[in-house]
Parts: sequence; structure tokens; C-alpha cells
Amino acid sequence: MLERMHWAVKRRLRSQLQWELTAVLADMGRKLPPLLYGKTAPRRCVIITTYRPRRLDPDNAYGGCKVLLDAMRDIGLIRNDSPKWLELVVEQKIEKCDCRTEILIEDL
Repeated sequence: MLERMHWAVKRRLRSQLQWELTAVLADMGRKLPPLLYGKTAPRRCVIITTYRPRRLDPDNAYGGCKVLLDAMRDIGLIRNDSPKWLELVVEQKIEKCDCRTEILIEDL
């Protein structure tokens, strides 16, 4: 779905995700920007868990996280989404309840 999305729509989605991530961090009492990285920036592990009523194909599950990772990079939660700076784990859990996505960020 994201690969067929118009670039302007994708940009608006990334901007919306940036605001939502910033609001969550502010609610948690985190200072903004959350990460001032330099030469000693930590490598991060990002675990994204989606709760859905049915399973996605692995390529759709990982590909659907691209805009989210770009938004996290833009606000400074991660330095870059390259394997040098990021270890990405995407998990899917099947639940009949409301759909949601949980994100856990850890230093490596």
C-alpha cells in the first residue's frame, strides 16, 4: 500500500506520525528532542508489535513500518534506519480486540 501512495500523501502521514510520537513523549515527561546524537550515538533496537485480528504477510508488516521509522528518525528517536544504527524487530500478535501498535526502543 505504501509503495503505491502518492509522495505528498506519504509526507503528510510522516508529519502526522511525528506529531503523534512527540505528543506521546511529552505525555511521558521526556525532554524534546529525545536524542541529541553525535559521534557517540547509541545503536538502537526498535521492536514494533502490531495487534490485529489477522496476520499480515511479512513483507507488508515490515514495509508498513517505513513511514513510522522515517518519522522516528526525523524527530531524533533513532539516528538512522540503516542496519549500522538500527536493529528492527516486527512482531504480530493476533487478538480479537482493538487494533493497535506498540513501539519499544532500547539502546544496544
